[in-house]
Amino acid sequence: MFGDLDVRLDPWDVGYASEMPLEAEEPPAEDVVLDVEVAPHEWTPVMPSAGALPGRLVFVDGVRRIEARLVLRRGDRIAHGAFGSFAVGSVVADGGAAACGEVQVARVVVTGSGELIPGPVAVDPVLTYRPVSTADPSADGPLRKIQEEMRVAEERFGRDLAGAERALVVVDGPLTFEEPGRGNAVGYIKRIFRFYLPPEHLGLLARLPPGARTPVFALRSTKRFARYSWFLRLARPHAADSDLAGIVRLEVSESVGLEEARRLADATAGALPPFAPPRARDPRAPQNLLPIGALEMQLRRRLGDARLARRRIESLIAREVPRG
Repeated sequence: MFGDLDVRLDPWDVGYASEMPLEAEEPPAEDVVLDVEVAPHEWTPVMPSAGALPGRLVFVDGVRRIEARLVLRRGDRIAHGAFGSFAVGSVVADGGAAACGEVQVARVVVTGSGELIPGPVAVDPVLTYRPVSTADPSADGPLRKIQEEMRVAEERFGRDLAGAERALVVVDGPLTFEEPGRGNAVGYIKRIFRFYLPPEHLGLLARLPPGARTPVFALRSTKRFARYSWFLRLARPHAADSDLAGIVRLEVSESVGLEEARRLADATAGALPPFAPPRARDPRAPQNLLPIGALEMQLRRRLGDARLARRRIESLIAREVPRG
């Protein structure tokens, strides 16, 4: 099944390995243009205009996990690998009601250092893993590859929805595709690694009231398509919180035009704060919006029992180990 690769299980539980978050944003080399909606010296909090609420919202997200880490050997060469799964899906919010939409589940067996398992690995009748290779030789290379596979699936899923739905599609994470037609897609960055704004504008972020946004600014890079972006405060910080707590960043392709970007900025400022959960409900509150949190739970259920999957993988590898 594994060709001429000697595949063995790393006996440590995956939770004790380097399960890094892998949530870093786009490369930091960005040109920031502030004088897009208003001049930089005129920046003040912007409240959404009347009638800015979208009629239909679609939230897109994905989850991934590792079921088992692997140690691979080909002669004297050692490489790392992993069995992993991911799922992407959507939640549709319309008319005060929300419901889960389509869900897609995929399973991959990733091998590092350029190694590749020759064909799909059927662990049991309902668990088949597609072989994927990465040149990364590090122990966390397989996890990075699973993350990349999930992001590609999210991009395809969000692009298809935005092309088919007459709705505002909120994609969890930086936007990875330009505007595709019928719908509107915005990237929703809930974990902020970079504020982009010059120091004199950070005070405006701290003063944003709930439901208010910054003016729209532009982000341009040689590595990504040009985007319009804005910051939004979802909820008031708690007494002991940083004054920048509860802030998220959103972005949309610059190809939609400035007026459409302003409309979308107002739409997100009006529509998203009511979905912010209380901290008692979600440790990532208020940024992990209620539909996204519910979708994550549904996606994890669809992945199945991780312990059972690991036991099945362990049994398969034990059967494949050469007898000698």
